[in-house]
Amino acid sequence: MSNKIKDAILNELEVPMNQIAERIINQEKALFLKKTGKEMIISKWAEEMIRLSLVIDLMKTLQNYVKPTDELENMKWCEGGKGIEISANILREGVSYNFFTEAIYAGGYNIQRLHLRYITKTKMPRIISDLAKEYQEKYKNLNKIEKLEKEIESYQRRIAKYQTRIDYLAPMNHEELVVELGKHPSLGWRVNKKYKWEDIDQTYYKKGKEEWEMEQQQLISEGVISMIEREVNQPKRYIQDYKKKIVKMTIKIDNLTK
Repeated sequence: MSNKIKDAILNELEVPMNQIAERIINQEKALFLKKTGKEMIISKWAEEMIRLSLVIDLMKTLQNYVKPTDELENMKWCEGGKGIEISANILREGVSYNFFTEAIYAGGYNIQRLHLRYITKTKMPRIISDLAKEYQEKYKNLNKIEKLEKEIESYQRRIAKYQTRIDYLAPMNHEELVVELGKHPSLGWRVNKKYKWEDIDQTYYKKGKEEWEMEQQQLISEGVISMIEREVNQPKRYIQDYKKKIVKMTIKIDNLTK
């Protein structure tokens, strides 16, 4: 019955584990709302990680006593004053052992997440097994998936921001682009010059008014070109690059969920 004892135990404890996970999620949402005044959005991966963390803590306790080849004869749980109480009979090589553990709520304040701390009473001999390993690997994968999804969301926000600006500038003619150039924080000076031809010191500037005005128009034209390069052409290249990265990260997520 290799490793079946883990499934049997988790099946028996599915109800309290789900209840505790829900309690942790609700508490974290309440703390976030209290601190920020905003609603907390928890991804499905984050929810699954909370549930897995409970499983890992349980398995870490069990692996000090329970072998993968042991058999679960029966198991009962009940709510206690500080958490839940779990009692079981575990069969090993024809010998039935009583196993009792009390899962006590701990943490749940400041930066420490609410979790369960186990106090175990049993005459089973202490051993070293790897009951938690499988779930620890799953947790690591989910953590990677959550980070990848956050990166994807970040790239999607940047794409949307760039695309909004591109769509805004795209239909403008030259005159409208000049007006927009005047609003630009770093290029606007090309349009919003405070000096006129009459202000020019012709002792140093030897060209005529017509040439000066052509130079000013050239400054504006170059400013429009620079603005289009910065806010249309370059962002388009960024968008293409971001989309490629999103595809690669999506493939990584698919591989981690297989």
